[in-house]
Amino acid sequence: MQLNLELDPLDYTIHRLPTTTAAAVYLPLVDGQAWYSITKTSEEISLVISKAYPEDKPLVADHKVSAGWRCFKVVGPLDFSYVGIMANLSGALADNKISVFVVSTYDTDYILVKEESALPAKKVFEESGHSVKIL
Repeated sequence: MQLNLELDPLDYTIHRLPTTTAAAVYLPLVDGQAWYSITKTSEEISLVISKAYPEDKPLVADHKVSAGWRCFKVVGPLDFSYVGIMANLSGALADNKISVFVVSTYDTDYILVKEESALPAKKVFEESGHSVKIL
């Protein structure tokens, strides 16, 4: 299946917060953001935002920040019956030693790669038969 992807020009940061962190502490980070994702599990709160954030400015103790990510969006919506989309995309990147952080929504998938891997990832996707538009 040929997919259409879009590479967002914004800088992204990935945050890990303790589960005890009050929402009032991290919700200001998403104000005004065009794109963000918040996931809470029994072990952590993960926050992905579409803006740069310094790695040395923790909001709370044990706040970890990974800066310098770029985001590919799989143009959707994607039907739930489609099988293997993420395996195809992430597998091709893994074969080329490109690490990913993935976020899925109801309509589509997002693949984040470190900034220095964005253009190599674009090339891998195109060589795998997908189209990539840089926004």
